[in-house]
Amino acid sequence: MTCPCRTLCLVPKPGCTRPPGSLPRHRAAGPALAKQVMALPLFDGLGHDVLERLMGDATALAAERRTMLFSAGATADCFYVVLEGQVKLFALTPDGRESIVEVFTPVTSFGEAAMLSMGTFPLNAEVIEDATLIKVGRRAFIHTLRSDRSVGQRMLASMCCWHQRLSSEIRQLKEMPPWQRVAEFLLALTDAADGAALVALPFNKEVLASRVGIRRESLSRVLARLRELGVRTEANGVRIDDVGMLRRLCAESGR
Repeated sequence: MTCPCRTLCLVPKPGCTRPPGSLPRHRAAGPALAKQVMALPLFDGLGHDVLERLMGDATALAAERRTMLFSAGATADCFYVVLEGQVKLFALTPDGRESIVEVFTPVTSFGEAAMLSMGTFPLNAEVIEDATLIKVGRRAFIHTLRSDRSVGQRMLASMCCWHQRLSSEIRQLKEMPPWQRVAEFLLALTDAADGAALVALPFNKEVLASRVGIRRESLSRVLARLRELGVRTEANGVRIDDVGMLRRLCAESGR
């Protein structure tokens, strides 16, 4: 029997011949996978039938650390959804250094703006932690948007929100001193309002430094200053002795 599913089985159909859980290294399959994908801002409010049409050319892939998904200037004929692992989006400065624009963790999408508008990727994308991804092809996606304008309007609103968040972040980075950039990043990793907190770093210190817009060697000096404020690194995490105090210092510095 021919499998009635599309390239990627979001919800296996009757008669599907694919083994369950066919996504490499990924635990979610079928309805659980569809629920994760539909929770993305890009697909907010869409019905499952629309999602199936949009994902008509989608494929699942496993990518090891250091895999380049695309380079700046490459044809943007797809975009990606991160199901597991991490992917960095970065530019190269004139002196050859990496400047990380964003780090994508589960479950997020990236590259859709380039595919839908510019036609080429303006930045580079590299896997920094072994990842499971969905690669969404352009043909079926564009065909669905052209046949249903309401879908395109919802997605446009989603991308506008993302652009506004990124613009705000860039503006804040330019205004903040380095210690505050790192402190604000760490505070965003905990919901605690006061007291002590131990936060896990989502990536290594080299990526962290680039993520907040400072050099790797500068990060060591920043962390030394933060120790005076009760912030100490512990293995793969950071302990904040007094979250409330650190939040107040950041707020006062921003005035």
